[in-house]
Amino acid sequence: MLNKSLLLLLCCLIFGCITQTDKKKEIALEEKGITINENIEWTRSWFVNTNDTILPKVLIIGDSHVERYYGIVAKNLESHASCSKFTTSKSLGDPVFIKQLELILKQYTFDIISFNNGLHGEDYAIEAYSKYVPIAYNLLKNNAKTSVIWVNSTAIRSKNNLNEFAPRNKQIIERNKYLSNFTKENNISLLDFYSKTAHNIDYYTNDGVHFNKEGVHIEATLITKKITEALNLNLE
Repeated sequence: MLNKSLLLLLCCLIFGCITQTDKKKEIALEEKGITINENIEWTRSWFVNTNDTILPKVLIIGDSHVERYYGIVAKNLESHASCSKFTTSKSLGDPVFIKQLELILKQYTFDIISFNNGLHGEDYAIEAYSKYVPIAYNLLKNNAKTSVIWVNSTAIRSKNNLNEFAPRNKQIIERNKYLSNFTKENNISLLDFYSKTAHNIDYYTNDGVHFNKEGVHIEATLITKKITEALNLNLE
């Protein structure tokens, strides 16, 4: 009987230790951040005139929206500034995204950095997303010689029914609200893509996420204007 009691006590102690260890691991994981991969992950980068010391350098960071309007912006700025890009499906909330930023910003310096991140990472709650916003901003501001331009996220409309916003658009609004407050508190230039495009369904493709040629042109025009103002350029 005594042996059974001792065995039971020993099991309880071991279980308690394991539980405490697991809890500590969970806390440590939360502090470091958790990577939640999408079914398809992608990253693209394109850096131009890296050895040029005459023209100002611009870096545009974002997702597939940037992939679509980058070429237009680079053409608009041609002969006035060297425009590079870094695009990814990674989201704020994912520690891997921060590592990617760190790697790029260690290799190159820029005068202007335009930053957009918010459409991907559906599984990251606002607590996880917002935790990484100041971390990303510190990396950007320590690199950009002139300024950081923060670009909020465009609305998500229902696939094949563009007259309605998709349920997930609530998350976009929540993230944009946080970014609005953060940029105001830290005196960061904010380009409000959402308010300028959300209510025009003519800008959208049928997937409710990406923009057609008209919408892409609007985005390119807005970001070009913001960059030229920051660099005090006259493109005429």
